[in-house]
Amino acid sequence: FFFVASCGRNMVQTEGGGLLMEFGSNPWRKLVAFIQGEFKRCIVLVGGQSDGFFALNYHQQLVDELSNKGWTIVQALFTGWYAGYGSATLENDNEDMDLLLEKLLEKGMEEIVLFGHHTGAQDILFYMQNGQYVSKVSHVIFEGGLRNPAKMSEDEASYQKLARERALDMISEGRGSQRMPADMHPVPISANRFVALGGKHGVEDIFNPDQSEEEMAEFIGHLRVPVLIIFCTEADYRVKHSEKMAVLDKIQVCIDADVTTRWLWGGCDEHLNFLSGFEDETVAQISRFLQDEENKRCEREEESRREAEAESKRGRSVVYQNRHLKRSTSTSSISSIGSNR
Repeated sequence: FFFVASCGRNMVQTEGGGLLMEFGSNPWRKLVAFIQGEFKRCIVLVGGQSDGFFALNYHQQLVDELSNKGWTIVQALFTGWYAGYGSATLENDNEDMDLLLEKLLEKGMEEIVLFGHHTGAQDILFYMQNGQYVSKVSHVIFEGGLRNPAKMSEDEASYQKLARERALDMISEGRGSQRMPADMHPVPISANRFVALGGKHGVEDIFNPDQSEEEMAEFIGHLRVPVLIIFCTEADYRVKHSEKMAVLDKIQVCIDADVTTRWLWGGCDEHLNFLSGFEDETVAQISRFLQDEENKRCEREEESRREAEAESKRGRSVVYQNRHLKRSTSTSSISSIGSNR
């Protein structure tokens, strides 16, 4: 339950200090964002499939930590959130993200960081390749995105194989947009979406240890901003240490930008967005990454200032030398004329 009060057109103020804001232009499909903070730089949280508001169990810790560093936290209700992921597509979420960032920029937001949890990473990667306001995104953060379908249990692998074959049959019959049988997925989901989400070479198969560098580059090679990637060693699909190192090597090769990777050495239930005992560490890693990046930016700005100042001094020196040379030449000419007389 939230106590809300009017706070201008399409906005309401909550008792906890957040702002509920409508965005989008379709009056029949209301999209809302929940904004915590009043700073001009923000972190947009994008959850995984079936997620919604306040999905992360360390959400309030994140708000408390980053608000002290001058960051606003933004959550948005996209078409693909909650049970909507079954019929939505990455293109739908991309459109929603465009609408959200457009609204935030209209409200005076000066810096935007995108944070994707679990399958929310797909949304961010897709947006960074296709979004209208990519140039306004300064950093991206991925948490809990490492996966390896080959590590499924035998029963789960058998089920996935059967369901995938059924989905592919539906697609070949021209029924890809229709829903899968209810006994094959607990949430209504189209055949197209099921294939995109599941298995190797799917449209949304990212950070998979079995991928080659070329395959991984198709998903992440377009990133040109600093990246933080947080992996959990006890994720849904457990991976060997050698596989982890292989993934990191591929990521470093594929992304032409600064990449920071961190590992959480313990339990993680990504379906429940629960980091058992690692909430503080996760928040600290995110805060440290943002602070380090801000320090780097300040250093670059200071270096640019010093270079500009040095260039200005060189310019003044050249002007002075030219003037001195001109005066010397003029004096020499006058002396020469006097001698001729």
